Amino acid sequence: MNLLHLESSGSWGGQEYRTCLEINWLNAHGHNAWLICDSKSEVFHKAKELGTPVMAMSLRDRINPLVSFRIWLFCRRHQVDLIKTYSSKDHWLCLPLFLLGMPVTRARCITDPLGKKNRAFIYKYGCAKIVADAQVIKKEFIEQHGIAPEKIEVIGSAVDLTKFSPTRDPMKFRRELGLPTDAPLIANIGMIRPDKGQLNLVEAANMVLRERPDARFAIVGQGTGNLKLGKKVRDAVQQAGLAEKIIMTGYRWDTPDILAASNMVVIASLHTEASPIVLREAFASCRPVIATKVGDVPEIITHGENGLIVEPGDSNALATAILLFLSDEKLAARCAANGLQYAREHFCFNRMMEAKLDVDLVLSEGKKESRVHASNGATAASLSPATATELSSSD
Repeated sequence: MNLLHLESSGSWGGQEYRTCLEINWLNAHGHNAWLICDSKSEVFHKAKELGTPVMAMSLRDRINPLVSFRIWLFCRRHQVDLIKTYSSKDHWLCLPLFLLGMPVTRARCITDPLGKKNRAFIYKYGCAKIVADAQVIKKEFIEQHGIAPEKIEVIGSAVDLTKFSPTRDPMKFRRELGLPTDAPLIANIGMIRPDKGQLNLVEAANMVLRERPDARFAIVGQGTGNLKLGKKVRDAVQQAGLAEKIIMTGYRWDTPDILAASNMVVIASLHTEASPIVLREAFASCRPVIATKVGDVPEIITHGENGLIVEPGDSNALATAILLFLSDEKLAARCAANGLQYAREHFCFNRMMEAKLDVDLVLSEGKKESRVHASNGATAASLSPATATELSSSD
C-alpha cells in the first residue's frame, strides 16, 4: 500500500512520535509511507532525526486551496491509496480530496470533548473512518454526536517489546545522574504541558520526600511548543527547594534506559490523555505504574493487581500511592510482573500495525473497486449498445 500521513501539529509528543514509528514500520514491511508536516514544526525536525520520509508543506490554515492541490498532486504522483490525518487543520485540508473520492481516515488520540455540535461535522462527513485510541472516545462520538458505531475503530497504542524490555541495563541512566543503586527513583515521562499534571507531581513529590528523603524524581520531557511551560514546572521545583531531588532532564530519546533505572513510573495526567504510550512502555519494561484515571487507563489497570489508579489532580492520593509502592516491595513487584504479562499479551507494536492495516486495506480496496466500476462504466458507455451487452453477458 501507499499511505500518506499528515500532521499539522507544531509540537512533538507521544502521538507524533508514534506516527513516525508507524511510517517507519510500514516502509520496513513492504509498503510506501510518507509524512507531510509544516517545516516550522518540531515534528518536521524530529521526524528527520528518526529517518522518517518527510515532506514540508504549510499546514497552518484549515482552508488553503493551493495546499490541498499540492497534497492532491503528491497523491497522484505517488499513487497514494489512503490519506491518514491526525489533527484538525490537516483533516480540513484533505476534505476536498475526500469529496473527490480519496479515502481519508482521521485519528482521534485525545479524550477532550469536541464541544460544540458543529465540530463533529468533519468527523461525520469528512472521512471514511475514525481511528480512536480509546473506547471512551468512541462512546462520546456515538452518544453525543450521533456518529455511527461502525465508522469508528478503536485501536490503542502499542510499543516495540524488544526495545522496551526488563533485560536492559538498570544502571546506565543512574550512572549518568550519579544515583546509587539503592536510591528509589520515580520517573515521569512526557511533554510538559498543563494537562500532563507535572505540577501536581511536584506537590506529591514534596510530600513523599518528607517521609522518604532518599527518594529521587526524574521529570523527563520539555515544554513542547511553549518553553514557558517547562519553566513553570522548574520554578515550582526551585520554590519547593527540591532541585537536587527532582531532576528535570529535558527531552531525551533513551526512554528504555530511563525506565530500566526507575523503581516506578507515575502518569499524573489531568485529562486529554487517551492511550498513554508511557504506560505501555513501563509495563513492557516490567515497572510498576501509578496512573490517574484518564483515557483507557481504567480499561488496562486493575487497581492493586497490575498498577495503582488515583483520581486526576489529587496530589495527596498520588503521594500515598508512591509511598505504598516504596513501602510494599511485594506489591510493587506483583504489579510490575502482571503489567509485563499484560504488555506481552496486548501491546505488541506489530499486532497494532496489522490491525490498522486491516482497516486501511478495506478502505483502499473500496477505492480500487470504485475506480474499476467507474472505468467499466466509461468503457461500456463508449461502446455500441450491442457490443456493451455482449461484453456484459460474458462476465
